[in-house]
Amino acid sequence: MGINLGVGAVMVLAGVVVASLIPVAYTGWRFAVVAVAVGLFAAMTVDHLALGPVALLGWLVVNGFLVDRFGELSWHGSSDLYRAVLLVMAGALGLALGEARVQIHGLRTRWRTEAELQALVAHIYEEDRRDA
Repeated sequence: MGINLGVGAVMVLAGVVVASLIPVAYTGWRFAVVAVAVGLFAAMTVDHLALGPVALLGWLVVNGFLVDRFGELSWHGSSDLYRAVLLVMAGALGLALGEARVQIHGLRTRWRTEAELQALVAHIYEEDRRDA
């Protein structure tokens, strides 16, 4: 979890730097960049334990630097709650996509292994037939 937490922090901070380049009038797009960073982190690492602190860090940085713009944390009512829920949803979607990727890779590996095993058995059987 330790290294993944560091990777997640770097991804969130990079997302905030990119989001800060978007004009202030487009607050939804600024937040979307950070949400995508959280979802991408979840999809890449599939680390359930590190996702919570990374999403929390994303919410704190969004609140302090993209919403308030001077590093001051304050509660903005339901809009902050919506932001937190959207970050959790982005993380959950990223986890689902990452888990699907892992499962598909496992299936492909198993199929290839079974196909190679069948080819090897057929080859051995053919050699035994020739030698007999």
